[in-house]
Amino acid sequence: MKYSNILVPYDRSESAKRALTTALEMAADAESAKVTAFFASPVPEFESSQFLAAENMAGVVRVPPEELAAMQKEYLDYERGLLVEDLKEYVGENVLAAADLFQVAVGQGKPSKAILDYAADHQCDLIVMGCRGLNAVAGMLGSVSYAVLRNADCPVLIEK
Repeated sequence: MKYSNILVPYDRSESAKRALTTALEMAADAESAKVTAFFASPVPEFESSQFLAAENMAGVVRVPPEELAAMQKEYLDYERGLLVEDLKEYVGENVLAAADLFQVAVGQGKPSKAILDYAADHQCDLIVMGCRGLNAVAGMLGSVSYAVLRNADCPVLIEK
């Protein structure tokens, strides 16, 4: 089966790099297949009840929502820049320049949810991901790849 819209959750780990290599090889075998490297940034949820309680106890002045949104956008842009630099080293500038075939995207929130949301919102027909990322604790407690595998609406290929 040939896939046309492949999502690769990418956290700069060796496992994610192997998954990206697999996805690029699969895309090369298909006509006009697109690969998206996606980084899910765990941006703090400043509106959570725990954060608001801590804010009140500490007597911190609240940041206006517009400023907060601007700060989060700046942070995501920064993360995207780091991702692009890492990808330049790994896949090369030629792949990054092929915008119709390769994209870089950054989302925010809990990684498994961000990955699933991105895949659904962008009609991805395959997710190729590594089995272990950079977070060893998450690997012991229940991995992102397991959550994505269980809840994705499209096929998921786990690269060792």
